[in-house]
Amino acid sequence: MKQIELLVPKLGMDAIEATVASWLVCEGDRVEKGTPLVELETEKVSFVVESEVDGIVAKFIQQVGAVVPVGDALAILETE
Repeated sequence: MKQIELLVPKLGMDAIEATVASWLVCEGDRVEKGTPLVELETEKVSFVVESEVDGIVAKFIQQVGAVVPVGDALAILETE
């Protein structure tokens, strides 16, 4: 198994952090590329981050309500 970090994506010119609004999956869930994983919010926008790989949600690094800088890890995904 290969581990991949799910990162907070770059959100535009001025956003430097996002708040984890809700997880749309559970630890241990099998996901496919394009599966919505987590909803993030900034002062201006709310958006969903999708999986970039087929795999398993191994571990949440951030919990709901956490304020996370752009580029920091949200979760660990495992792929084969």
